[in-house]
Amino acid sequence: MAERTRHNDYPLGNWLLRQRHRVADGLTDPARIAALNALDPHWNPPWPLAWQRAYHRARAATTSGNLTAAQGRWITTQTRLWDSLHPTQQKLLADLGAAPVTGAVPTPTATRRYPPGGGLPHAAAHGHLAVFKQTRHHGFALGYWLIQQRRKARAGLLSARTLQGLTLLGPWWNPPWPFAWQRKYHQHRTLHAAGQPLPPKLQRWARKQTTLYAQLHPHQQALLSTIDIRPEALADEAPCLECDGKTSESDHMELLFPPCR
Repeated sequence: MAERTRHNDYPLGNWLLRQRHRVADGLTDPARIAALNALDPHWNPPWPLAWQRAYHRARAATTSGNLTAAQGRWITTQTRLWDSLHPTQQKLLADLGAAPVTGAVPTPTATRRYPPGGGLPHAAAHGHLAVFKQTRHHGFALGYWLIQQRRKARAGLLSARTLQGLTLLGPWWNPPWPFAWQRKYHQHRTLHAAGQPLPPKLQRWARKQTTLYAQLHPHQQALLSTIDIRPEALADEAPCLECDGKTSESDHMELLFPPCR
């Protein structure tokens, strides 16, 4: 649901957003996670939440027989990106009757030019294209341009030339998982390679990967193995972070999840 969604005048959408942030930081009680998982196993997916919302809209429209042209294009785009999707995303799409595209896929003709150097100097220097929105390269707004290219790729509107060029520069320039994860991975990889200590936030991020490892995309798991993060690698070192003293919404939780009698 959208962040603005309210239920009985309670800001449920905003509350769920906070819960996702708390889970990401390892600060959520396992009982609360279990209760939310019981309501919706994919309430906090390892792929972008925007994808999950689009899927639910397409599923509802498919069920009611009111699939719009835009929703049909979205499903078609997913069939073209099938191999890059999480196995669970593939299963969800299969439930809609979708299947991966076989054979050549037509792509639009390029209509815009690359930025100076096509991003190559940045990729060569840093080994990736996981840049921030504000990143500029020789005066060109590289970060913003890359965001635009990701949106086009997800809508099936990116030219074959641009897609091939960016993939050669950074295979995971447009990952099927949240882009924030990709940035954290590269931050960890850079410090790991340099033998430098990790700041607290990255330490928490690394511990989170060990506990949520099974939920990650297989390619995420492969990336983590390159920086020595595996399911049990840091399990014995992870401190208890379930309680941080911020439980102001507990009364609301009792209303949403009454205790078993």
